[in-house]
Amino acid sequence: MLYPVLKSLHLISDIVWIGGMLINAFVIAMVPPTIRTGVITALRPYDRRVTTAGLAGAWIFGLILAFGYVGFSGGWLHLKLLIVVMLSALHGMQSAWLRRMEADPHLDPPAFVRVAMPIVLVSVVVVVLLAVVKPF
Repeated sequence: MLYPVLKSLHLISDIVWIGGMLINAFVIAMVPPTIRTGVITALRPYDRRVTTAGLAGAWIFGLILAFGYVGFSGGWLHLKLLIVVMLSALHGMQSAWLRRMEADPHLDPPAFVRVAMPIVLVSVVVVVLLAVVKPF
């Protein structure tokens, strides 16, 4: 009975986290400098409270599932963890650049942070395929 609850909480946390990362990516890449400060000022509290909570929940529930139910026997899980570590790092970079861009709206982040939206989307597709198909 506990496994489906943990899995559901893990998925809910993932959705909240990835949704927040996509919002961050959109604001970083698409919002013009003239209105950037106001948009980022409104977004940063959401990122700190909601997106970061989703990130923490994804890690906590995912590790509980990995240690308690799945085990670390499959190579698919190792690749999934690598992708999740990279997404976590990208979220940290997004948060840092939002803070910098709020202070200086004409500042442009590096290309890797600007093109985060397709990186996040492709990563999510790969993680879902790995978790469902378990190819190796």
